[in-house]
Amino acid sequence: MGSLILLQAQVKKEFILLRRYFFNFLGGFATLYVVFLLLFLGYRGLAAGTDMYGTGLGNLIVGYMLWIFAMTIYQDISYHLFNEAREGILEQLYMSPFGYIRVTAFRLIAGLVLNFGMAFLILMAMMLSTGRYLNLDLISLVPLIILLLVPIAGLGFILGGLQILYKRIQSILQIVQFLLVGVVVAPINLGWTVFLPGTMASHLVRQVMVEEAFITALPWTQFLMALVMAVFYLLLGLAIFKLCERRAMISGRLGQF
Repeated sequence: MGSLILLQAQVKKEFILLRRYFFNFLGGFATLYVVFLLLFLGYRGLAAGTDMYGTGLGNLIVGYMLWIFAMTIYQDISYHLFNEAREGILEQLYMSPFGYIRVTAFRLIAGLVLNFGMAFLILMAMMLSTGRYLNLDLISLVPLIILLLVPIAGLGFILGGLQILYKRIQSILQIVQFLLVGVVVAPINLGWTVFLPGTMASHLVRQVMVEEAFITALPWTQFLMALVMAVFYLLLGLAIFKLCERRAMISGRLGQF
């Protein structure tokens, strides 16, 4: 019952923030859409008229949408840690009976509701602008997108642990933000790329949306690999976060800014 109340509170908080700062939401939506238009115009100028134009455009749309998902998930943990330390409420959250990791996990789940909504709106705008319509089979897409976001959340916990220790890591966050582009668009035929967080899952999402494959038609070995990578990076992220958290507590730097 307590966990359900916590989840309800986080969802309510997200919608209150959206309503109060709706102009900021519109600004973020417009920025992401304009960036995509620039990418689309550049791609059309280079690849228009080629045999692979339609497939390449579909992959561009899917890759951009997945990058938005990945970026919002990994930034959420470090962004809130930064603000909570600056506002002086981080130690209060650690005194919560739920524990800070559970509070953060439920905040991520609540944020997914809004992230899915924003991603869907941007996806609709991208398809209308380009005329390239993709397969939106939610039965296949939802579990695959979760397999993409779980390892990215693990990466977010790693950066969150560094945030606790070093307070300001904005430069690292910006670097990782661009590295995520490679993670979501990297081909799996290179071999080592299948071990990157979310790469296999993003490949499967492209198979569903661009190639119109149903989830049961996907290779079970690739699905299993995506699941293993999701669990591995999540556990790794939580372990590093707890290690950094312990060091911060011992040195007395947990609540300092």
